[in-house]
Amino acid sequence: MKFKLFSVELRVSYPAVAFFTLALICDKNKTMLICLLCSLFHEAGHIAAMKLSGAKLKSVSLNLGDVAINADSTTLSYNAEVFVTISGVAVNFILSGVSFAVYSVSKDNISFSFGVSNLLIGIFNLLPVRFLDGGQLLMYLLQKRFTPKICDKITDVLTVVFVIPIAIWGIIFLFNSSYNFSLLFAAIYLICTLVSKEYKHVS
Repeated sequence: MKFKLFSVELRVSYPAVAFFTLALICDKNKTMLICLLCSLFHEAGHIAAMKLSGAKLKSVSLNLGDVAINADSTTLSYNAEVFVTISGVAVNFILSGVSFAVYSVSKDNISFSFGVSNLLIGIFNLLPVRFLDGGQLLMYLLQKRFTPKICDKITDVLTVVFVIPIAIWGIIFLFNSSYNFSLLFAAIYLICTLVSKEYKHVS
């Protein structure tokens, strides 16, 4: 599905629509809805930073498992690229702090869940794993001293080092939390993106 918002093309894949619709229907505790909102705020942080940095936004695609932002960032400086990369996490941490402040006054469970979700999404995205913000920041730092090939190798090794414990914790969490599969799903997503990247290199 395609939409037009000002000069930006918005694309939503049908698998993503089907997955989120099913998840929201089965989401009795509104956990999925809260996580979805936190993720949207995360991506909005990136988009706002791009606009502030002068990057021309072309399209935003919501797929099953990720959000792809297509923008002309060739004119951005090194500092601007770092600013754009870290902005999504910054938004999550700011919203988390505000939510916990509201909870301390109102004791509202929704604000607490919103705060925890933003905090976890921010921390998760800071992991030095390929395709996450932390992995991108790591690449920026490594590229100052190493060749692109060495940067790729280091990032891939760290991705594996972090993904394996996440997968193990996800399985343990799955059976000890009334079958909450969120952490395991995150690990599977990271593994699939890494395998997909390696497949593209081979082909």
